[in-house]
Parts: sequence; C-alpha cells; structure tokens
Amino acid sequence: MTKRIPSLLLALLATGYLLVFLPGCIKDKTTSTHTVTYTIMTPVLKSKADVLAAINGNPSETVQKAGKIYIKDKFIYLNEVDKGIHIIDNSDPSRPSQVAFLSIPGNRDIAVKDNILYADMYNDLLAIDISNPKKVSITNRIANFFMGRMYGYGSIDDKYVAVDWIEKDTVVAFTDRYYQTGGDMFALNNASSGGAKSNGNGTAGSMASMVLMNDYLYAIREPHSVGIVDITAAATPRLDTTFYAGFDLETIYPFEDKLFLGSSTGMFMYDLTNPTSPVQLGTFSHGRACDPVVTDGAYAYVTLRGGTSCGGNDNELNVIDVKDLMNPLLVKTYPLTGPTGLTKDGDLLFVCDGTSGVRLYDASNPGALKQLQQIKSDAPYDVIAANKTAMIVGKNGLYQYNYSDVNNIRLLSFYSLKK
Repeated sequence: MTKRIPSLLLALLATGYLLVFLPGCIKDKTTSTHTVTYTIMTPVLKSKADVLAAINGNPSETVQKAGKIYIKDKFIYLNEVDKGIHIIDNSDPSRPSQVAFLSIPGNRDIAVKDNILYADMYNDLLAIDISNPKKVSITNRIANFFMGRMYGYGSIDDKYVAVDWIEKDTVVAFTDRYYQTGGDMFALNNASSGGAKSNGNGTAGSMASMVLMNDYLYAIREPHSVGIVDITAAATPRLDTTFYAGFDLETIYPFEDKLFLGSSTGMFMYDLTNPTSPVQLGTFSHGRACDPVVTDGAYAYVTLRGGTSCGGNDNELNVIDVKDLMNPLLVKTYPLTGPTGLTKDGDLLFVCDGTSGVRLYDASNPGALKQLQQIKSDAPYDVIAANKTAMIVGKNGLYQYNYSDVNNIRLLSFYSLKK
C-alpha cells in the first residue's frame, strides 16, 4: 500500500528534492522490522520570469485533471489542476472549441472581470489581460498573496516555480524501537507545511475559493483568512485587507451583499454592506467533511463529502434555513454517495454525486426534495446551470446538457480534454 501526500520542505526543495514520508504496509507487527513507503518528489524548477513570459501556452494543450470552471460571456474557463487554464469558445454549446491555453503552474482558481482574468500561481495572484485570448499579457502580480500555499507547491524566494514533479516511491524498514518511542514519520511532513455573478463579472462554480463581488475580489488566503482585493482598477488589483473568517475554509459563495463560506467544520456567513469591513452573521456547524455551499437567500444547500483529507465519513446534503441569518436552522439531511459541487436554478437543484452522476432535484419544497433525474457524467466535480444549460466538469471532460424539459434532458456536447 502506497500513499502520496504532496508537500514541500523549502530547504529540501532548494537542494532539488523532497522526501515525503508515509505510513506504509506493516508486513509483520510481531517482528522487529516494519516497512514504510516514502515518496521522493523532485521538482522541475523554472525561473518565475520565464514562466510568466511563457504564459501563452499551446492552444491544443491537453489536460489530465480538470478542476474548477468559470463562465463569462461566450467563454468557458476551465482549470487544469496546477497546470493552467483552458479558454473554450462556447458560442455554440453543441460545438465548443478551445481557443487558448494559459500556462500557469500551481493554478487552481479563476475569476474574470471585464477583460481581466485573475488567477493564482501557487502563492501569487495574477491579473491577466485577456482582450485577445490567444495573446494575453500580465498586467499585475500580488506576490505571496496565497499564504497557505507558500510551503505547499509554492515558489522559492520569489525567483523559481515548480512547473512539474518527478515522483519515485521507495520502501524502507524501521525497527520496533522507532514505534515504541512514539516516533511519527508523518510529523516531518506536517511540521514543514505550514456560482455567482455581478456587474461585468463572470459566474464561478460552487467549488471556488476566489470570487468577485462588484469591485472587490474575495479569496481564501490560507485556511482561516480571506483577503479582500480592490479591483476598481481591474488591471491593477490592490490588496485592501485580510480578515479572520473561520476555521479550515474551503469555498466561497457570494449572494447579493453576503458571503457564504464553506469549511470542513461548517458554514460561516458575512454581511458585506461595507465591502471592506465584513460583519459576521450566524454560523452552522457540522461534522468534519469537505463542504461547498450555495444559497438562494432563503435556504443554503451544503454537501458533505467524507473519506477525504477533510476528515469524517459523512456523505450527505444538508438543507439549512437561512432566512434568519443570525440563526441558521437545519431543515433536513439527505444521504448521498460522494458529493462535491452543486448549483441551483430556480426550483431545480443540481448536485454532483460521484458514481451517481449529477442528481437533479425539484427543490420547490426544501424539506422534501424530489429527485427528478440522474444526469450521466464520469466522476462529476462541479456544475453550473443557467439558461436551461448545465455545464458539468467530470473526470474525463466537460459535459453540456439542455434541461429545458427535465423529463427529457439532452446531451448537447461532450468536450474531451484528452486528445
């Protein structure tokens, strides 16, 4: 049994390699020797200046792991985890075509205001002019903005960045004395690591950890804090302030003048009447699990996914009454398989649910959801639904379905990203 946990020891990375120690298969607890698997992760380094100069990547670049999705106007912006952003022309949903690829190592999130795209490059926040998607230019960079990733897959001394990783597993043996002294190989790794739209902005999925509201960008800087970036001058974003927002934060969902934050322990809500001085409202706590959230203003819908690094084993959908934002109340819990992203369009609720595909519910009565369909997709991760078209990011590509007739949902296109 071999496990892999990506992490980065800054000192080791400077010398060109990283050892990630992991509990392996214990062959025989009655003997004096135990085997442990560790992974040597060797970063392929490149100067940050060269990386930024080569941001206009190969337009036909394929993706091995699709991540978050963002929609604005006729374009779909699809993240390839830690690699960059595919820009897809979706003028005709039955024939989407890729027009560009932005090569951004360490990228996970996307937001677009007018003709400026914001993206994370490990710990940096980039502002990119996409007026011509085939030839973009970087207009600004806020260094070390994402503090939580500085020692994860991050850059070194603001000069180099890991553009790839070479991995090699090795098995080593340890004696009983190691275990008897309470040693923990894992401790080395742990100790070293430290769908809304408005005003010219696009639409983010529920898994987003960076969103736009009017003239501000809100992003999770590290697991407990949110940074507020002034984008009044879109091409030159400026960090305004950072505030402590909760514990183990994962996702952000904006609604009107409110922020709904999903964490591995619950949901936190903030009033943004003053956009740079958030006021905390009520909170809703649940067992440990990965936790995106969406809301329609009256109810919040939260999926919990267990069996992951977030902890816990619950796989369910929580429906929460948020009409009184200071006192959110659980309405009902619905068991699921392995949920991730979700979205709501009117009385229709779409929930990505692992091997079950995307579940479509009639949510006109939140206390008695009625499942209407299960939409086929391979390991769906996130979904955005609007104008009778559902865009679903799956393991093997991007699905688009027409749901104008919920009894006869039609596949418009499947865009495979693996050529």
